[in-house]
Amino acid sequence: MCRVRFLALVVIMALGPFSPSVHGFTNEEVIIGLNVPQTGPYALQGKDQINAYAMARLEIEKQGGILGKNIQYLVADSQSNPEISVKNVQKFIEEGVDMVTGGSSSAVAIAVSKLCQAQSRLFMATLTYSNDLNEKDAHRYTFRETYNSWMAAKALSRHLSTKFANKKYFYITSDYSWGWTTRDSLKQFTGTKEAKDILMPFGEPMGSPRYRAAIQKAVDERAEVLVLVLFGRDMMAALQECMSMGVKHTMQIVVPNLEMHMVLVSSDESTEGILGAVPWYWQIPYKYNFEGGKTFVENYRARFGKPPCSGAATAYTNIMLYKWAVEQSKSFDPKAVIRALEGHTFTGLKDEETIRSWDHQTIQSVYLVRGKGAGKKDIWDVFEVLEAHKGEDLAQSREENPVRLEPLYN
Repeated sequence: MCRVRFLALVVIMALGPFSPSVHGFTNEEVIIGLNVPQTGPYALQGKDQINAYAMARLEIEKQGGILGKNIQYLVADSQSNPEISVKNVQKFIEEGVDMVTGGSSSAVAIAVSKLCQAQSRLFMATLTYSNDLNEKDAHRYTFRETYNSWMAAKALSRHLSTKFANKKYFYITSDYSWGWTTRDSLKQFTGTKEAKDILMPFGEPMGSPRYRAAIQKAVDERAEVLVLVLFGRDMMAALQECMSMGVKHTMQIVVPNLEMHMVLVSSDESTEGILGAVPWYWQIPYKYNFEGGKTFVENYRARFGKPPCSGAATAYTNIMLYKWAVEQSKSFDPKAVIRALEGHTFTGLKDEETIRSWDHQTIQSVYLVRGKGAGKKDIWDVFEVLEAHKGEDLAQSREENPVRLEPLYN
């Protein structure tokens, strides 16, 4: 398939003046593949990623590009489906892509990581929290800027163990890698390994009776803490059922990985008081005076009329990290870029972060948030930031994660 034909099939960028032109590649371009959910349960998160990638591209072009080369994006809809994503990325690779990024599913990230390792292509995962990505499914060509389930669960458990000690827990868990590892980590750190758990099929439709049936079991068990290990549209559907069944009045609702869009369409009453962890939220830079984060929020808001979500922050950071590593190594060779990224400490949109060399997990702060109810300043003012926990106090040690990445041959 010729390059121009492939571009016509897959290039779908942010609307308006931020859209790149569709044309063939030249030697003056660096090609980055964006495998992003534009449909499916995580589509809202994908839209913000697309916006952030577009903004990063414009800023980098104003700076003269990456080693003098402008960015050309290839974009495909992941649908949060691993099989579709592998096909997307295989096409990217056939087109000579320099780096792959994007995604809002750990199942997608794990599948894409395996392919990129086999094809010696750099993969910078975006919205993915499963422990497996830097444990049993870790690869040398993959990096994760955001935190993992272990780190989020450990931070969240400190709050829960203080405020909800000796309470009865019940888990509703998304039935794939992220759900399993998030549930297991939180059970471990809260001492609730014996708590009942129900698996929910990923992408279960809104209004499905499965949500009501699962929540009813929590009611029947007389649970006092209901943990929704769900994300995107799946979590929105479950929260809607919680509200209609009145369980918010009898249980504390915990969502281990919260995100702005997951509560926007819900009522203030249904979201007020829910607890969760986030790697980033647009008000965090203002609360803790992170200049890079404030600039990002203000530029994003000026271009798109809304603040960015946490996935957008990671998407933007990944492009800027790639730019730094290429310029640091003075090479687009992925092996050189990998060496530059390993052990790299940087300050981007929050406080200091470090990419560990031995598992490629970025060590960073984790923030606990609580859903706001009445009294919000606007529709985007959805969380109250409760606590910040340093990443070095949360991350797995070498003993806890004895992964050995593949050697990087010259």
